Amino acid sequence: MQQSLGTTYVTLDRQARRLHAAAGELLRRYQFRDRNEICCHGVSVAQCYALETLVEIGGTTMGELARRQRVAVSTMTRVVDGLVDKGLAHRWFDPDDRRVCRVGATGSGVDLVARITDELVAREKAVLGRLPAAHRESLISALEEFAAAMGACCPAPAVPTTKERTT
Repeated sequence: MQQSLGTTYVTLDRQARRLHAAAGELLRRYQFRDRNEICCHGVSVAQCYALETLVEIGGTTMGELARRQRVAVSTMTRVVDGLVDKGLAHRWFDPDDRRVCRVGATGSGVDLVARITDELVAREKAVLGRLPAAHRESLISALEEFAAAMGACCPAPAVPTTKERTT
């Protein structure tokens, strides 16, 4: 029994190292691809991720948006400032508590996310087209399972319990 546990650990360690290398390479390729594609639309990668989240969940507080992006509220405020300046997002005070700042995508923001998504999905189709059809579903399922496992191991920080103030 001891030998099989040791072998399992060595195999798991080797797999974790291979995953680390493969994920790093994949993320670098995605990040540079995103940066090249998104910058053509006049928004940074951080602005694009924030805008995608706003489109996905609708209006939210700055604190919740920052939590979902895993950045400080002050950082998210700067990102949103740029989106507001470009007319892609808007802010308003919560009607129940004017200390709370809410943010949402404008119609232009929603349209931009749709354009960027369509372009990136076209790229994904080109990449998937290079893989054997029999492997596509298993790859996508494995990535979905991996993302879920990452979420279970590394959940986003809890939403602050104190009232959020505008910055």
